[in-house]
Amino acid sequence: MKPIERQAQIIRILRNEGKISVESLVAKLLTSPETIRRDLTVLSSSGKLQKVHGGAVLPQIIGEGPFQQRMGENVGAKRIIAEKACELISSGDTLFIDTGSTTLTFAESLVAIEDLTVITNSSDIAKTIGEQNSAEVFLIGGLYNKENRETIGAIAVNQIRQFHLNHAVLTVGSVDAKAGITDYNIDEAQLAKAMIEQSDNLIVLADSSKHNKIAPFKVTTLDEVDHLICESIPENPLLMALSNARVQPFCENAIKA
Repeated sequence: MKPIERQAQIIRILRNEGKISVESLVAKLLTSPETIRRDLTVLSSSGKLQKVHGGAVLPQIIGEGPFQQRMGENVGAKRIIAEKACELISSGDTLFIDTGSTTLTFAESLVAIEDLTVITNSSDIAKTIGEQNSAEVFLIGGLYNKENRETIGAIAVNQIRQFHLNHAVLTVGSVDAKAGITDYNIDEAQLAKAMIEQSDNLIVLADSSKHNKIAPFKVTTLDEVDHLICESIPENPLLMALSNARVQPFCENAIKA
């Protein structure tokens, strides 16, 4: 296993368990204590974990606001979604990735795929992929939102329109049978719309907590979605609406056609 793959796996284990020991990582990843300690040092220096005696814990939340809090919510679902979404991405692909706790988890899994071109408005995602992968990464400019560590606004939207890519991979506020794909932030909704317009394939990442709910700002309709990635099969009325829009939920327990 390559160091970047092993380190991504360490982060996934830590997100699930909250605290990990060197001993347990040695057993799970079948490598030496020295290798694990080096990995923990690398991940600690980039702020992805906090080293403690004998292992590591999740970073303390100090002044990071709601985004950092969301990173600790529905962790298992986000991990499943990230791994499933990566199955749709191939070496050489080009993709937009917007800002979100689920897309950041996706980016951590994406580092195992080589030769990608990634355009994102998230400084965290740009750093995660750019420092651990051979991908060519473009960080969109614009007004910087320090709470979510992202760029937004007209400059960001105009820069997105200079690209045309294979995939737009988006995390959203909610997915509803009637309202479609919606978000709670108008700037992020506008950015998502631009990414959709400039891509061939729309991949939406949304765990079950976002299903059958409506946020204030429209992003797109269900029939524009190519893949909805979730950790479990959506319940009606969303499941029926997805079927009518010819969107097959892509999840761990997906219905076989």
